[in-house]
Amino acid sequence: MKTATLKTELVDWKVLSGQGDRNKSDELMRHVATLFSLTAEHCTDEQLATYDTVMQRLADLVCEETRSFAAKKLSTLGNAPHQIVRRFAFDAIAVANPVLKHSPVLTDQDLIEVSDVKGKDHMVAICFRKQLSCVVTDVLIESEHGSVLIKLAANADAEISPIGMRVLKNAAANDQALAKELSRRDKANGVEDVKAAAPLKRTNDLSVASLWKDIEAQVPGPLYDLSMHSYLARYRFESSLNKIDKLERQGVLDKGILRQYASNDQFADVVCGIARMSGFPHQIVARMMATLHWEQTLCLFKLMGFSDQLVESLLSCGPWLLCLSPNQSMMIVKQYRLLTVEQARSRALLWPQDGLLLD
Repeated sequence: MKTATLKTELVDWKVLSGQGDRNKSDELMRHVATLFSLTAEHCTDEQLATYDTVMQRLADLVCEETRSFAAKKLSTLGNAPHQIVRRFAFDAIAVANPVLKHSPVLTDQDLIEVSDVKGKDHMVAICFRKQLSCVVTDVLIESEHGSVLIKLAANADAEISPIGMRVLKNAAANDQALAKELSRRDKANGVEDVKAAAPLKRTNDLSVASLWKDIEAQVPGPLYDLSMHSYLARYRFESSLNKIDKLERQGVLDKGILRQYASNDQFADVVCGIARMSGFPHQIVARMMATLHWEQTLCLFKLMGFSDQLVESLLSCGPWLLCLSPNQSMMIVKQYRLLTVEQARSRALLWPQDGLLLD
C-alpha cells in the first residue's frame, strides 16, 4: 500500500479550506478514515500527523453522520491520532460513543475531562471500556447518575476503589437494579453474598470540628512523627504554629491568609493554618498535603469552604508543587469544582471506618 504518497494523492486542499461543496467534504472524510483504518499499521509518524491534520480540518466541515462513521473506523486502532480521537470524544454522543467505549488512545485525563463537561450519555459510554482505572471510576461515581452507576457496576473489569465501592453499595440500598449488578459483580470476582453496606448516618450530622475526633483512634502513632519523612522533616512547624496562634488571637486567621501563604510557598504556615482552622493535628494535615491521594484532602477543603482559587494556590505549594504537573493540577481543580459539599460529607463519613490515606 502506497501510504508514502498520502500528501499528494489523498489531500484535496480546496476541500479542506471549505471551498468545496459539503458532499465532497463528507466523501473525503469517509475516504480518509477508511484508508487510515486499512493502512494504520504501516504509517510513519509523519503520515500519522498528516492524517490527524486532514481529519481535524474535515471534522469542521462534515455532518454528524460522517463524523460518526470516521469515529467508528478509528475507535479500535491503537495508533489512531490522539487529537482527532479526543475531538470525537467531546462530540455528540453518536460520534463520541465508539471512541469512548473502545479507543485505547484516550488517556485517563481525557476521560475525566469528558465526564466533567459532557452529560450522562457520555459517561455511560465510558463505563463500557474494558480498562478503567480508579481515577476515572471515582469521577463517574461522583456523578451520582443512576444509569452511570448501574453500567459501571456491570463492568466487572473496571477498577473501583474501596471508597467508590462503598458509595455504590450504599446507593444500592435504594436501587434494586444497582444492587443486582453489584451482586453479579461480586460473584464474578469470587465474592459470595456480600451484603449492602449499612446505611450511613445523615450527612448533615457531620462537622469538621467533630470529624477528627471520629478518626483519631484509627491513626497510628508513628504518623505523628515527621522526622523520618523525606520531605516534611525539613520544615520547622513549631515556628509556624506560634505564628498561627498569634494570628488566631488577633482574629485575622482566615482563608485569605492561607491563600497568601500558599502563593508564597510558605508550606509550614499553610499546614498549621489549616490545622488550627480544622481541628486536625498539623502532622496529619502535612501528610495529607504531601500525598498523591488528594481525594480525601479535597473533601476536607470542601467541608472547610475553600474556594476553587484557594485550592489552586494550595496545589502550587509544598510537595504538590514538586510532584504535580500543571495539567494534573488543572484536573484536580476541575474535580474539586464538581465536588459538592454533600458528596464531601458522605465520603468523610467513611473515614472513621476506612481510615485516611496518608502515605
